[in-house]
Amino acid sequence: MKTNIFLLCSVLMLNHASAAEADKAAAQTRAQNMTQCAGHVADITIAGCTALIQSGQETGLTLAAIYQHRGIAYYNKGFADQAIADQTAVIALKPESASAFYDRGEVYLATGLVDQAIADYDQAIVLKPRYAEAYSDRGVAYGKKGLIDQTIADETRAIALQPNFAEAYCDRGLAYKSKGLIDLAIADYTRAIALQPDYGKAYYNRGQAKQEKGDLAGGDADMAWARQNDPNSVK
Repeated sequence: MKTNIFLLCSVLMLNHASAAEADKAAAQTRAQNMTQCAGHVADITIAGCTALIQSGQETGLTLAAIYQHRGIAYYNKGFADQAIADQTAVIALKPESASAFYDRGEVYLATGLVDQAIADYDQAIVLKPRYAEAYSDRGVAYGKKGLIDQTIADETRAIALQPNFAEAYCDRGLAYKSKGLIDLAIADYTRAIALQPDYGKAYYNRGQAKQEKGDLAGGDADMAWARQNDPNSVK
């Protein structure tokens, strides 16, 4: 009897040790996937987040964050449909997430679905009334629809909320230029450059505006700077 009890205890101890080792391995795998999911390399992020989602162990706000990270990675890879699906999953799990509506709006805007983008920016602003980026990008979306006054209003609101918002100045400058308000456009481009001295797009746009004012040399200099220092800005 004592021998049987001893053997039983040994088996139980072995099973307990095996279970503990399995739990430790699972925790290490989860931690590794979490690190990958929260990273900045799109392919690694997608792999880590996907493993966590497929595990079926993540729920609630943690699962929402995982979907959001993967959605951003998909967007950065140019996979619009997957990015939209993931941000929609975030919204289902966390409907109060202003950033999820904003992120989905970004994908819609990039793919030309302007009305859907505006609707998502609207909701982001409802949830987070001081969301400068949502105002600015909604302004860009309005511009694509030819609603220039709304663009100027949104970019102005973004600047009021975030005075050092170089991109908002540049986008408002473009709107002013489209209305023929060249001096205001140049002033905004100049402010954008002061805030972000390597802002090629602002240099290039200011160069075009200067040329419209008759300052051909100044315009050429600005556009040459953009071509040399930020070639992507002139595409």
